[in-house]
Amino acid sequence: MTSSIPLKFYDIADEYATETEIPVIETERDALAHYFQLLITRLMNNEEISEEAQQEMAVEAGINQGRIDEIADFLNQWGNE
Repeated sequence: MTSSIPLKFYDIADEYATETEIPVIETERDALAHYFQLLITRLMNNEEISEEAQQEMAVEAGINQGRIDEIADFLNQWGNE
């Protein structure tokens, strides 16, 4: 666990891992938590999140870009609960 990423983003990454069709391996956990941190911080700041921005954040966080759409769906569902 990277100390600069708050635990709440690891909790979100862990919840995502239980619902994804593509299994999350342990080595992806830090990258996913970082991606959720970047994404949710932008959402909380009411910033627009374009497809290009999502791809840039995925590269910065080091996640597989194939997860972007599934993560967006997960957050939409999670936000509606």
